[in-house]
Amino acid sequence: MAGTFKIVLAVSVIFIAGAVTGGFVSLRVTEYRAREARAQQRFGPTEIGGRLAAQLQLTEEQKEVIRPIMNRTSEDLRKVRRESFSQTAAIIDKMDADLAKVLTAEQKVLLKDIRAREEERRKKWMTERAKRNEQSPPRPGEEGQPPGFPPPPPERAP
Repeated sequence: MAGTFKIVLAVSVIFIAGAVTGGFVSLRVTEYRAREARAQQRFGPTEIGGRLAAQLQLTEEQKEVIRPIMNRTSEDLRKVRRESFSQTAAIIDKMDADLAKVLTAEQKVLLKDIRAREEERRKKWMTERAKRNEQSPPRPGEEGQPPGFPPPPPERAP
């Protein structure tokens, strides 16, 4: 009886840990993709940092100097996100491997099924969330000047 309870408890913990981790990872990936899509719509592919450039009222010369900095930073952030995702997956894989040493053959099959259902649920959630993001109106401050920033000063005559 106590052995069965421990097994059920272990499988439940595995399921919950996977669901929580998958949810957080999925949320981050979906939010990142939605931000990228909105930025592409607002600034176009060549205007990385377009909002910042507008807020700072950069000259064309300054934009040319800053563009490589923004590109490098963007790539560095993508790399960190990819590494974070890979590390999260590796941690879950290690947990599964450690648990497999304790589980019976039947429980291992159950764990594999649980992981497959979690992955299917994550994919479905990401698809639905992406559709909602495409259909939702921009958040306050996304069009024009963001909230909390003073209006830009009037343009100077040359």
